[in-house]
Parts: sequence; C-alpha cells; structure tokens
Amino acid sequence: MVTIADIYKARRRMAGLVQRTPLEHSPALSDLTGAEVYLKLEMMRETRAFKVRGATNFLMALPQADRSRGVVAASGGSHAAGVAAAGRRLGVPATIVMTERSPRNLQDICRGYGAEVIVQGRVYDDASRLAEQISEETGRPLIHSYDDPLIIAGQGTIGLEIMEDLPDVDVVILPVGGGGLLAGAGSALKSLRPQTRVIGVEPERAAAMTASLQAGTIVELTDPHSLADKLVVKAVGKLNLAMAQRYTDQMVTVSEDEIARSIITLVDKASLLAEGAAAAALAALLSLRHECEGKRVALVLTGGNIAPEVLARVLAGERDR
Repeated sequence: MVTIADIYKARRRMAGLVQRTPLEHSPALSDLTGAEVYLKLEMMRETRAFKVRGATNFLMALPQADRSRGVVAASGGSHAAGVAAAGRRLGVPATIVMTERSPRNLQDICRGYGAEVIVQGRVYDDASRLAEQISEETGRPLIHSYDDPLIIAGQGTIGLEIMEDLPDVDVVILPVGGGGLLAGAGSALKSLRPQTRVIGVEPERAAAMTASLQAGTIVELTDPHSLADKLVVKAVGKLNLAMAQRYTDQMVTVSEDEIARSIITLVDKASLLAEGAAAAALAALLSLRHECEGKRVALVLTGGNIAPEVLARVLAGERDR
C-alpha cells in the first residue's frame, strides 16, 4: 500500500518541478448543485493534466544510470504528455506508445517535448503490451500509467493540496480510469481526514473499477469506450483495486449524455475547457446533488486535453460515440 509518508516523499521529490494547482470556489456551480463546489484545476499547468505528477515522481526516483538509458510508457493521452514533459525537463529520453484513439493533438504535443511516439492499439491495455515488449527488449524502465507505487504516490499529492486548501472538505469526487488517482488521492484524503467521503466516478460504458469492487477481484471489460476517453481501460491495476477497497466510500457511473452536458456546463458556468474525464466529476455531483446539498465538495478536474473534433461533436449535440 502507498502511505501518506510515500505521498509526502513524492511531493519533496517533485518540489520545483511540478506546479501546485489552484482549488477554486465556483459560485455558479454551487448555485446549480446546492453544494459548496470547489474545483481542483489540474488543467492549469503546462501539460493541461495531472499525470505529470506521477511521471515526475517516477523519474526522480530512478537511479541516474536508468534515467540516461531512457524510459518507455503507454498511454491513451495525458500520461503520455506527463512522461514526455517530465522527461524533457529532466533530460530523460522517452518512447511512448499511444492508442489509436488518443487525440492527434496530444500525439503532436508529446513529439514537441522530444518523445518518440508510436501509435498502436485501440485502448490503453493494447498499447501497454507493446510498451512492455519494448521495455523487455531494450532494458529501459517501463512507466505504468496507474499500477505503480511511485505513480500512485505522485498522483496522491493532489489529495495533500486539497486538504491544505480546504481542511474541512466533506466530499471529494475523483474520476477513475485505471485507478491511480483514486488510490493516491484517496490514501492522502483518508489519512488526513477520515470523515471526508471519497467518491470515484466512471463512465457507464467503461466502469472497470465499479465492476471490480463489486466482484472483489479484477474484472476485465471486453469493449470499454466513452467520450471520457482518458478513463477507458479494460482492467484496473491490482494495487489500485486494493487501495480503492480501503479508501473509497462510493463509486458512481455516469452516462455519455451526462458527461457531454457537463463539458458544456463547465464552459458555460465556469469558463473552463475540460476533457470528458474531468467533466465526469461534475456529472457525478449532479447525479448526487441531493446527497451533497449544503456540503463542501471538491471536484478534481483532471485536465483540459479534449480534441477539437470531439468538442465540436459535443457542442453539436452528437452524444453517442
């Protein structure tokens, strides 16, 4: 298990390399939902997403000899940008396998950071198999997107920041893909304030964590897909599931319509361009508005990396993918 001590250690490693993001109160969303809503704005950074936290912690923990050889990663999007950006800042060569569904603009961003980008596979798990093969053949360390203690500890620093900025937070809603954010931030939040409710949210069509928690073991989905593409995995990580079992109070699933409407609501009510994964947090709050009424609720808006063509479809009302 990743502990609060591991998360504090990650923050010390990342000091001066990864910027702190604001926790912003939203009067408009508070009026809309009946809760006191605070937005953890992870799109307010260079990579426009939170994944650079875990990637930086992983690279900083590597011996210098491993760093000089370079690293390998697989990603559907934001993890790729995080590894590429952290690699450039620390002088670590990066080879990244991205999925066929990953936004073309994110592929170009990674190349702009100097990473080698290979496109293969429909979902993260497909790209991960090739990344593992490259790692085995070259001896270069593999940076898993979510099922790694260093990645989890890095993402957990979000929980530290929320607790420091809003010590009496009642509810924190976290988007869930492979489960690294839920595991890390959940650990931090529950260690510092056990009475805070930790709620995970997944798309109905890609609810791997929900299924796994219900079954008590990892459940592999056959065809996960969603507008919230950053949350699409076939299966969650083993460590992530074990930590979610300990630190998660509730899981919520949201529809494609709810995600799309929340993307538009965040533009309209908060002037924020949010990816589908981030909008899922607001969608969850809207579905839980009666339970959360009058409470202090923090939504982790994971990033703003939404492809222009996807945004255009959402705005045009083309919901189904």
